[in-house]
Amino acid sequence: MRDVMELLRAKEQELLKVKRQVEALRIALPLLGAEEDPLVPRALPVNINGTAKLG
Repeated sequence: MRDVMELLRAKEQELLKVKRQVEALRIALPLLGAEEDPLVPRALPVNINGTAKLG
């Protein structure tokens, strides 16, 4: 069985990877014209640390 701390580090790395992918998609959406689509929900941009950027 793997060490619990090793497993936790792996999960944290997976989470960071997903957050980066989400950030990339948030950047790409306006470039693809989805910003004009009323069905696309608007959300605050989120940085890689997972906190919303206000103003």
